[in-house]
Amino acid sequence: MPTLTDIYIYPIKSVKAISQPAALVEEKGLSFDRRYMLIDLDGNFITGRSHPQLTQVDVQFSQKKLQLSAPNMAQLVIDPAQFSTTSLTSQIWIDKVNALHCHQDYDNWFSEYLQQPCQLVFFAPNSQRCVKGRNTPIAFADGYPLLLINQASVDLLNSKLDNPVSALHFRPNIVINGELPFVEDSWSRIKIGDVEFEVSKPCSRCSFTNVDPKTGIAHANQPFSTLATFRYHQGDVDFGQNLIPLNNGMIRTGDQVQVLATHDAILYGSQGDVLQDNKKSVQIHYQGSEITVTGDNQQLLLDQAEQAGIAIPYSCRGGKCGRCKVKLIAGEVETLTNEALTDDEINEGYILACSCIPLSDITVNH
Repeated sequence: MPTLTDIYIYPIKSVKAISQPAALVEEKGLSFDRRYMLIDLDGNFITGRSHPQLTQVDVQFSQKKLQLSAPNMAQLVIDPAQFSTTSLTSQIWIDKVNALHCHQDYDNWFSEYLQQPCQLVFFAPNSQRCVKGRNTPIAFADGYPLLLINQASVDLLNSKLDNPVSALHFRPNIVINGELPFVEDSWSRIKIGDVEFEVSKPCSRCSFTNVDPKTGIAHANQPFSTLATFRYHQGDVDFGQNLIPLNNGMIRTGDQVQVLATHDAILYGSQGDVLQDNKKSVQIHYQGSEITVTGDNQQLLLDQAEQAGIAIPYSCRGGKCGRCKVKLIAGEVETLTNEALTDDEINEGYILACSCIPLSDITVNH
């Protein structure tokens, strides 16, 4: 039977993981996990995707305070008793959250470390955010309360890599030792310790997986490129499973993972094979630049725009932030995700350049 081997929390989004022998599972996820987040002066969230040095910020608990250290920085103590009473509208993907501004001194520390003006906010008791399309509460985690990684799946991935990676490359909350690689793909409900979990969906990955958690240095393309050779499905490269807790309770390392319900697993393939088998040429007209180029029906629109020298702003490259939205004037695209778009934007013809593929000649207004 699979066993829970490691539990991790990240008190501030994107900082170094804290290992715990046991944890309280709440509706929003593990207690103290991702309750703080950095935002820029426009309120947009900041993560290790754009600032990988965040993964080198070490956080330790001291009573109700947090003690922070980072390379070439003096120690910082975060004391909730000093928090301001000001709420800041904070954007995380498509969600706007009224979060509590912590303190100017904390902003200054992080601004110096990241070399960018920023502010630290806290997910207060009156802050509200839910999993998309559900009433399930969530704090500042990307999309779901918890993430599960199977060490056996990491081991199989490492058998394909020249430089092995750890489970921490995927920023899990819980690591289990499964009996087989990717056995978790077929789980729909599990129980660990006192808590039952819905295994909601596979976790689609991005270039953040290429950041080494030990050094904070982002590798050019690994392990994401290798994952894309065998974990590709309908536009996503998946690794790990998102969990939704169905009750509160304790989990502990050494707990057995009871599989309560299963479903048919997704059949994954190679992104390269899928692209090559069905490739054909299309004409892409960029209305804003009055440029028409020959593209194809396999690559993402954002990638083809970059190849054509067209500057479309982007951040996550995963269809969650919405920065790369463009308006489809004519033609047809395959939409891989429109998670970051509102219903009104979808009805008006907007698409996400990072998450759509041209199926015919198209015209877009960027």
